[in-house]
Parts: sequence; structure tokens; C-alpha cells
Amino acid sequence: MASVMGGLPHSFIAGAMEVAWSADGSRIVWHTAGAGDPIFIADANGSGARQVYVERSGNHCHHLTWSPDGRFIYFVKGIPTSDEMDIWRIPAAEGSAPARPERITSHNARVAYPTWLDGRTLIYSAPAENGAGESLYTIDVERRIPHKVSSGISEQYLSVAASAASPRQVICTVANPTVNLWTVPVSDRKQTESEASRFPIMNARALAPRMASGYSLFLSSRGGGDAIWKREDAGATRELWKGVDGSVIAPPAVSPDGGQICFSYWRKGRAGLYLMDANGTNIRPLAPALDVRSAVSWSPDGKLVAAAATLEEGTRVFLIPVDGGRPTRLLDTASYNPVWSPDGQFIVYSEPVSGSDMEVKAVTRTRAAVPMPRIVVPYTRATPYRFVPGRRILIFLKNTSFRNRNFYWMDLETGRERQLTDLKPGTLIQSFDVSLDGHQIIFDRHKENADVVLINLPR
Repeated sequence: MASVMGGLPHSFIAGAMEVAWSADGSRIVWHTAGAGDPIFIADANGSGARQVYVERSGNHCHHLTWSPDGRFIYFVKGIPTSDEMDIWRIPAAEGSAPARPERITSHNARVAYPTWLDGRTLIYSAPAENGAGESLYTIDVERRIPHKVSSGISEQYLSVAASAASPRQVICTVANPTVNLWTVPVSDRKQTESEASRFPIMNARALAPRMASGYSLFLSSRGGGDAIWKREDAGATRELWKGVDGSVIAPPAVSPDGGQICFSYWRKGRAGLYLMDANGTNIRPLAPALDVRSAVSWSPDGKLVAAAATLEEGTRVFLIPVDGGRPTRLLDTASYNPVWSPDGQFIVYSEPVSGSDMEVKAVTRTRAAVPMPRIVVPYTRATPYRFVPGRRILIFLKNTSFRNRNFYWMDLETGRERQLTDLKPGTLIQSFDVSLDGHQIIFDRHKENADVVLINLPR
């Protein structure tokens, strides 16, 4: 806290995050970075603090705000790493029993930044029903029917806030993102920006590459959700799976023989797995009881896929028979992004460390832990590491500066690590793959192209 008259700031509330004052200024609410993001309410001077809610470990509580009448704390809670978030509320008054949260929205997606337009209307950011982009929604907190209020095809509303004074104004971060595919050699020396080049695809939007014998796959869209596209090595490109009613939310996985494709598809708050032949036919669901929101990995024998599925207690890795057999849980702790080793001896996966950082671990099919060098990667649904084909070598993404990532090499047998690229900042890499000969990295580069926009509301 600091005086507006000047002077040195002094500690106010240790460990407090996302502090919000009630409308009358008499109370404050915040959460800490402890497990489950514990929420506290106190008097305006910080005295009389009491914990009013805490989520279970692995879940989070963000974007705290008071209701205008001071009766409730509204917040976004869920699992941000897999974009399973919604707006909830808890009573602000002290009760005889612990406060139980009450759900306001049911997007089960990337919900963020709820702010008040009037005494009972919230405006917030969330994906469209088909998973395309991020839009603005409003909701009457008593009727609880969301209404999309933004328009347009390419722009995305990343954040939103509203003024309290009249005439009312809304201020938003509005992006017109671009994403395309690039390639860079794998070499004994560090590759700079001059060695990177565009991957030969004509689609204006292209991301999430996967390489196969004779062809490659990537995601693209024509204004709706992302669809699966196939590029033959000869250069012909066509759409295999359309994103009309939903969105493919992670890179598709190609079977070892190249004949089948497994992918995760999101629609209206739920994601499911599908299998199809490599020509886009014979589409059928796989493990329909599981909610899978990330990339999957085939076993080298083509009989299983490993996938991270969302359960009530969090995200866990499962092994799923592709012949329709019953899935089996491989891990009982929070676990993401499973990838089979080329020899099939173990599966690498990642578990949360702090923030969006994940540590890479390994386990056998019989649940025995496998020693690993320490590797910390950023979370992505696209898997931040890939094996060099036929070798126990991982190529992985590492944050090298704010919003800048580069590729690193880790020999799992010797523990030797080295940096492969030194690419210029300004774009964000989310997904990549390694060519079948191990000589090239094919990756996507995202750029938000965002601006701050002021919107005047009708009087």
C-alpha cells in the first residue's frame, strides 16, 4: 500500500493476489497462491481476515469480483491448464457452515474476466460453442442464460473490463491472431532466425503439425472451429475433418503404420476422442466416457493410445485400446501430455510444478517410475516435447524469455542437454513435430496482433 501523497510503499497483505474491493469500499477479497487458491475476505484495512473458500489441489480460483450489493463473491474456477473454467459465486457473509460455491455458467471452457454491467448482468470472455476464438458474453446471474454479444469472424476478445461511472464504457483487449507453420534444421550448432523458413502450406491459418510417411497433418479453419487438413508430400492439400460444429483442439495423432488418425474434438463444453482412416473415412468414437482435451500418442505396436482425460479429481493419463476395450488409468496424480517412447518401453508425461510450468516424468505400462533428467516445459495442449524417431532423445520447448520459446535437445541416456534454436521473439510456439528422418523441426508460430479497444454503451 502507498499513499497518493507520496512516500514509500509498505506491505499490506502478504501473499495476496487479485485483490478486489467491495462496492462500498468497506471490505476486500483476495486469494493466495496456496493449493486450491484459498479465498479470503477482510475489512478494508486488511484486519479480520477469514478464509471463505478453497478449491481442491490442482484446481484454481481466479478473477475475483464482488456483486454490486456485496452479498456474493463471483469468481472463475476450474482447471486452467485444460481450459475447463466457469463462473461461480459464494456468499460473502459469514455462516455457520463452510461456503459452498454455486455455478453461474456452464461453458466448461476458457472463461475469464467477469465484470459487472449493472446490478445483475456480467460480461466476460469465453470461446464460442464451436470452440472458435474467444468472444464476449453477457449473463443475467439469476436467469443464467448466456448471450454472445460480440460479432465478427477473426477478432478475439481476450479480456474485458467496465467503468463504474455513467455513461458506461467497456474496455477490451481485441486480437486478430495469425498462425502459420515454419521449419528449422536440427543441427550440431544453434540455429538462428535466418535458418528458419516457412513450411510449404498455402492455408492462411495453419497450426499443430504432425508428420507421417508420405503426408503430414495440420489444423486449419475457415472462420469456424479448427479442422484437420492433410498435405501429401507431392503438395496436394485437402480437408479430412470439418470443424463446422466444433473444433479439433490438439494435434491429431497418426498410427505407426500411417493408416489411422486419432484426435480430440471439442463441442459445447465437452471433448471426445475419435478415430478415422487416413483418407478421412470410417469415423468412429473412441472411449466416449472420457473427456480428452489434449494430444494423444499411439503405442509403437498400434494397439493403444495414451491420453490425458479430465476426471472430477483432475486430469489423469489413461491407456485406451483402439479396438474398443476398456480404458485403464495409468497414473493417480495430475498428469498431462503422454508420449510413448519409440521402443515402447515407457511413456513420458508432465505434471504441474508451479504456474504453467510442467516437469517431465516417465512411467512404464506397469506403472513403474522411470528415472529422467530434469526437464521443465510450458503447458500446452499440443505436447511440448517430441521424440526424435527411433532414438531416446527428446526435443522440447523451453521458455527463454517473456513470450519467447526455443527448442532444446535432451539425450535421455546420457542426460546431455543443448539448445537447438535461438529464434527471435514476437511470436509464440505452441506445437511442433520432428520429421521422420530427425533432421527438421516443423512448428507453428502464433501472433496475437492485439489492441485495446474502448466501447461506449448505450445510455
